[in-house]
Amino acid sequence: MNRFRLVVLCTGNRFRSPLAEVLLRDLTAELPVDVSSGGTLSLPPSPALREAIDAAAAMQLDLSPHRCRHMSEAGLADADLVVGFERMHVAAAVVDGDAASERTFTMPELVGLLREVQPHEQDPVARAREAVALAHQARSGRPPQLLDANELGDPYGRSAKVYRETAERVEALCEELAARLFRVPPRRRAEPSRSEGWLKRLVSR
Repeated sequence: MNRFRLVVLCTGNRFRSPLAEVLLRDLTAELPVDVSSGGTLSLPPSPALREAIDAAAAMQLDLSPHRCRHMSEAGLADADLVVGFERMHVAAAVVDGDAASERTFTMPELVGLLREVQPHEQDPVARAREAVALAHQARSGRPPQLLDANELGDPYGRSAKVYRETAERVEALCEELAARLFRVPPRRRAEPSRSEGWLKRLVSR
């Protein structure tokens, strides 16, 4: 079966990327999409941070089975899309993980680029691959300082407020990424906020 492989990376694979993995897996549960995650650091197979487990639970998701793994276990070379949260994740994926540079982005960068493109394919997998290719074309020739601004930092060791804000940002990025790649709606909230109006319009097209 023709499936879309998406890999999410962060540094330790204990907060940002496992949270994004479980969110994106839930958002694309009805689609031929395989989501996994990894870290750029080699760590023992430790669970996600307690803050990540709590953030996932607040989103009605279970992150307790997660164990961190190195990005080398994720098969980056064959992935349709690799997304990190910092430029160093992108560099490590391409240089050390053999990820295709044209299919590797930071998540904030990719979401911003996808706002500028309009794929025409109707099949979900073909549409997502077209969108990624168009996003790569759109970023070509952009000043490095613009790319460097598209990062979401590591909350490790910081305050509960920073953990909460990072989790909220990861959730918003995942929802928009899934909507723009696959035209899937947001996964929760009884009453949509004003900022979600574009999602409804996008999905209904």
